[in-house]
Amino acid sequence: MRVRHEALPDDALVVVRGGLLDKRRLRRDAGLAFRRFGEHGISVLAVADETALDLVARTILVRESVLTLMRVGAIRGAGLEVRPTFRRPHFTVMLPDLDADLDRLLACDTLVQDNPHAKTPEAQT
Repeated sequence: MRVRHEALPDDALVVVRGGLLDKRRLRRDAGLAFRRFGEHGISVLAVADETALDLVARTILVRESVLTLMRVGAIRGAGLEVRPTFRRPHFTVMLPDLDADLDRLLACDTLVQDNPHAKTPEAQT
């Protein structure tokens, strides 16, 4: 994975995923990362504030009807690394002990909110 030199404050928001967190889907995505990069991890997007969240919601995650949010500090508090990868706002939550780390991630406090900009396939017909 291409890593950037960037630090996130603990109070930064992370849009963990578009949609609800599902352990099977997260495990599958982590497996795909392992096959491609040799490390288990899941892609997330990090935003500094509500304005940046709104931009991500109406662009990158426009196909998602809900967004699942966490604070970086909650993820780090669970013992997980949030690594700056690829292009901003992309980060990867590293999961070296896949199942145990997924359980720790799923135990973090989350906020699920509707994406007011969602354009799901159902809405486009």
